[in-house]
Amino acid sequence: MSCGIGCLCYNAGPMDLTALTFVVRFVAAAMALLIIGRLTFTITSRAYLSWRAYAFYVGTWGLLVALGVYRLIFGPQIENRSLIHLFTTSVIQALLLLALLACLWELVVADRRRHQDSHKLMDQWRMASNLAQKRARELETLMEITRELASSLELRGVLQAVVDRARTLSDADAVTVFVYNLETRELTNSFTSASTEQLRSPLPPSPNGLTAAVARSGQDAFVSDMQRQSLYADDSGHNLRALASLPMLLEGKVVGVMNVGYRLPHMFEEDESRMLGALASAAALAVNNASLHERIARLAVTDELTGLPNRRRFLEVVRLEVQRARRYSRPLTLLMVDLDRLKQINDQNGHAAGDVMLRGVADGLRSSMRQTDVPARLGGDEFAVLLPETGRDDALPIAERIRVNVEKFRAVVEGAEISSTVSIGLVSRNAGELTDLPSLIRLADDALYRAKAEGRNAITIAEG
Repeated sequence: MSCGIGCLCYNAGPMDLTALTFVVRFVAAAMALLIIGRLTFTITSRAYLSWRAYAFYVGTWGLLVALGVYRLIFGPQIENRSLIHLFTTSVIQALLLLALLACLWELVVADRRRHQDSHKLMDQWRMASNLAQKRARELETLMEITRELASSLELRGVLQAVVDRARTLSDADAVTVFVYNLETRELTNSFTSASTEQLRSPLPPSPNGLTAAVARSGQDAFVSDMQRQSLYADDSGHNLRALASLPMLLEGKVVGVMNVGYRLPHMFEEDESRMLGALASAAALAVNNASLHERIARLAVTDELTGLPNRRRFLEVVRLEVQRARRYSRPLTLLMVDLDRLKQINDQNGHAAGDVMLRGVADGLRSSMRQTDVPARLGGDEFAVLLPETGRDDALPIAERIRVNVEKFRAVVEGAEISSTVSIGLVSRNAGELTDLPSLIRLADDALYRAKAEGRNAITIAEG
């Protein structure tokens, strides 16, 4: 290829050059250009070739054709070394060489662009591959966390797993979870996992604080420096400088708030924020399930209207206390409490008034007893109170407080004031006198019926 072009560019050939020699040179040069064009427009993608490459290539062909035509027309004069024709052919050859070099340079430039783009594509592929691997690890971590959270229905255990995982993922100094109480709809049940340095225990969230604002809005908040935040009064930020407060959302409802705090200012990266948000979502479902499980378990042994233990739970406790009284030779007292004239209240004021009166009796029981005493609603208008390690003389003042507190109770329902009294049957036995549970309950019931028969709002003691 180079020999053909070199022969074409050489002007001081022998005088006896024939037309055949010229044709051979011209064909060799044309083939060289064809090969160069083949390389330029096939090996290098056309997307990387500028318009100059095409212009230089077309110009090269034009100059080659012009040189060939010129030599065919003025061949003898050139061979006779006419200065004008020699100068003209030299100029055309020089331009031809420059155009050829320009074509080659454009090829080099296009290859550079292609290599640069290839490197960029490789870098993008590596970044995409690393991102995919990172997302896969995050997904695996979240699946592991979800399995761990779903493995327990005990609320405190779930909260412990949540705060431990959140602190591990974010390397935080403190993590606090506030859960909505299903009955009061207040943020309670906080559980904290902090660093080895002592941090102040969280107080209930301030109504105007950051935690309460996140709970109301359902929008997360990432505060890099709490001292610049107007809601710095939030309880969870007492000795923390940075805080991420994330709502725990379940079907669009906030079931709690997770706070992740740092003692120093902290910039929350996108990956960290995303993982904490995913953890809060997983925790919402687990916490809600645990809360519902606890509520169902509690309702199984609790009277829903009054919140007192129901008959089933009360009988279990009485059996245990009877056995304990026998084992340790302790006295035991049982009070059967019956609300007077409940049917009359329902008939005159409606069942809503009757429910209010029943809750009033439950409040009267709670306010009259000691911590060790066990109240219960057995059903309808019938209540009971178990007084462990209590003899008759100590039980009578408690029974009297119950009677008085209920008698003082007043409530207004739909414009009507309601009130009532209770009748109480009391049975007290020493350890040696305790026989079986049904007999103890029957004696208390008999005493209660006597109190009813004697005019209600009274306390009757079982004899014998």
